[in-house]
Amino acid sequence: FDPSKPVEINHLEGSPQDPGSRIWPFKKMVTIQPYDKGNNTLVYMHLWGDDDDAFWGNYKFDRAIKHGMEDFKLPYSGEYGFVETWSYWPIVHMVAPKEKAVACQECHSKNGRLKDVKGFYMPGRDSSKWVDSLGLFILIATLLGVLGHAFLRVILSRKRKSS
Repeated sequence: FDPSKPVEINHLEGSPQDPGSRIWPFKKMVTIQPYDKGNNTLVYMHLWGDDDDAFWGNYKFDRAIKHGMEDFKLPYSGEYGFVETWSYWPIVHMVAPKEKAVACQECHSKNGRLKDVKGFYMPGRDSSKWVDSLGLFILIATLLGVLGHAFLRVILSRKRKSS
């Protein structure tokens, strides 16, 4: 990787044109992490433990990196630097408290968060006379079916009681 540019730890793929893609909320984490300048790789760090090399015990990057790389039997040049990294985390694991969750209309509206994402139908944002008419027809037909069924049951139960 080029340490002068951000390094993507995990890369998301998909598009409105991909039938396998799904809309899913993600949070972009931007961090600064140590890397091995000699080998140009991200490093493992020994973060905690009851010893002098654990980072959270001494705050010494050089010792924590050396120990972490030895633990994983990975090459380490002994020279480290810092690089900006990006990673994407699903929000479903990080929406707390629930009062801070966004309302449906944040996305499902004409001027919502996803207003510029084109190539798919989103209820509340997009409209189609054909889809809207079909939906209204199904709703009315269902209502008439339920009411007709209830009416027939009442009439037939009265006939049965009177016979």
